[in-house]
Amino acid sequence: MTTSTHLFSPLTAVASAALLCAASLTAVPALAQTAAAVGGLATAGQAERKVIRSADQLPRRSYTLAQLPSAYLSAPLADLKSLGAQLEADIQADLAAYDIQDSATLREAYGALASLAQLRGDWAAVPAWTAKARVLQDKPAGKLTSGVLTDLLSQQQLEKRDAAWLGTEVARRYGAMNWAEVQDTVKASRGGVETFNPELMVGSFKAQLDVMAQNGKMVVPVQLAQAIVATRMQMELLGPNKAAIVAGLQQVLDANSKTVAKADIWTPRTFSIPADAKATPVLIGVWDSGVDLSLFKTGAAKGLAFTDDGQPSKDLLRPLGEAEPRWPQLRSLIKGAMDQRAALDTPDSRQFRATLGSLKADQAKGFSEDMALTGMYVHGTHVAGIAVDGNPFARVYAGTMLWSHKTEPAKPSEARSRQTAANYATLVQGFKSAGVRVVNMSWRYGPSAYEMMMAFHNLGGTPEQRKAEALRLFKIERDALNAAIAGAPEILFVAGSGNEDNSADFQEYIPAGLELPNLITAGAVDRSGSETSFSTFGKTVVVHANGFEVEAPIPGGAQMKLSGTSMASPQVANLAAKLIALKPELKPVELKALILQGAERMTGADGKPGRVNLVNPRKSAELAGIKL
Repeated sequence: MTTSTHLFSPLTAVASAALLCAASLTAVPALAQTAAAVGGLATAGQAERKVIRSADQLPRRSYTLAQLPSAYLSAPLADLKSLGAQLEADIQADLAAYDIQDSATLREAYGALASLAQLRGDWAAVPAWTAKARVLQDKPAGKLTSGVLTDLLSQQQLEKRDAAWLGTEVARRYGAMNWAEVQDTVKASRGGVETFNPELMVGSFKAQLDVMAQNGKMVVPVQLAQAIVATRMQMELLGPNKAAIVAGLQQVLDANSKTVAKADIWTPRTFSIPADAKATPVLIGVWDSGVDLSLFKTGAAKGLAFTDDGQPSKDLLRPLGEAEPRWPQLRSLIKGAMDQRAALDTPDSRQFRATLGSLKADQAKGFSEDMALTGMYVHGTHVAGIAVDGNPFARVYAGTMLWSHKTEPAKPSEARSRQTAANYATLVQGFKSAGVRVVNMSWRYGPSAYEMMMAFHNLGGTPEQRKAEALRLFKIERDALNAAIAGAPEILFVAGSGNEDNSADFQEYIPAGLELPNLITAGAVDRSGSETSFSTFGKTVVVHANGFEVEAPIPGGAQMKLSGTSMASPQVANLAAKLIALKPELKPVELKALILQGAERMTGADGKPGRVNLVNPRKSAELAGIKL
């Protein structure tokens, strides 16, 4: 679980990726389909399954643990069998009872069943579950890579093969794949496996999940129970084979080291405004975790800020506090994490590997909080840099939310939600009063965040009561945000979809799941126009832009490459601001129409129109009657 429930960023995921490395084993990107497509239909004599169209319609379950979550990571495997049997029975029952209209949810279920089969030692059953998940794929890399490592690790156990065999098979299986489609996934997988450290897993469990279990008197939600099983199996299977897997993936990287990189179709679509152009200054609101405004031109009003508990603040850039003296080292770790993901052997990536490899369990909490703090410190400034790139007439206004970086989440309450709702209204009024024309919102959350926060503190009663209360509190904030944006028709709001490869509709994310004439939600592609493995989708995700390894400034002015829909959204805001600078009479609904009309629907491998609707700044400018 994450305590930064409002902010999404590739950086906030760094620590958790290093701790759990879950993507290496069971993560399988997917497109929403019905369960009938993969799970079979109800047979004659059975009741028709209930159709599930949103996450809140699913039942909530809890489990009583016999020991602390961290203890399960070193206990005899037999100690997990009872918990595993309960989980497996419940998942199978839910698949039989519900027609789940969301592939991400189904993917999680099949991934859990694969882990549970591994726990039982039923290695032969694992490929059937990974195959069910693979049917749901539509992203090219996911179609090829999903479940491959899970299958190989299970085959190794079934056939009693050694690590050398596994390394060879990893090289063979991944080496046979289309490099143009899988290269980013292979690089990220290699980086994740290489930084695998069981000590950090144990430390993460002790810092968060043990506390959660103790707060709940050892009764925990299903997500925690599944995490125990999945993490234990990662430690059992990945740990002893780490070196062999890294060597196999490295062999694939080496074999393709001279392969021509994917064509960049994004950059030729972009344009810059000359400094001597006949244009008007345009104010861009960066609603984020804080901005180093010393790097940008601003308007008369600089911005508004609120603390994590909803109180006004003067800090438009997040203070580092006691971490300030360690900023050079923290900056190097963030860059090293990104270099590691890209399989780059740099001084920063080497330092990142060394740091993670040397950390002990009791250091996990501090490391996680440091990475979260640093991620939020750089995030807003990086987003602002993308939003103003190539536009000398752009000005920045900061709408800063100083979200907490601590591992222990805040306690949800009606008073807190109403304060958040009031702050949303205040921030939007601030944008209006300052004359902001475009607002970028690279963050997202849904009611599930509040369920986990309430579970952590053992609030809200039974799991079903907790679900209802979390949804009630979330709706207070959702409705306030919706009303605030709707009440500012003179501003175009741009949202990032999310980095979970799931449906913003099914999860009810805000702002990504809102539908308003002056709001547009963007997903992420790489420079070749291929949808990234992490990009969240859904009916409200109507355009895509480059969000992969985008270079922009961080506080202090250094440049850094970051990835995420956080980086795609400001590309769209950038386009809107340029159109306004060159044609200030354009209204938000007109801007949105020009962006949509200029976008290009990309074709899939089957030659049919796909999900990606790639923004084309030059074409949108042309449609607006702007000569470049």
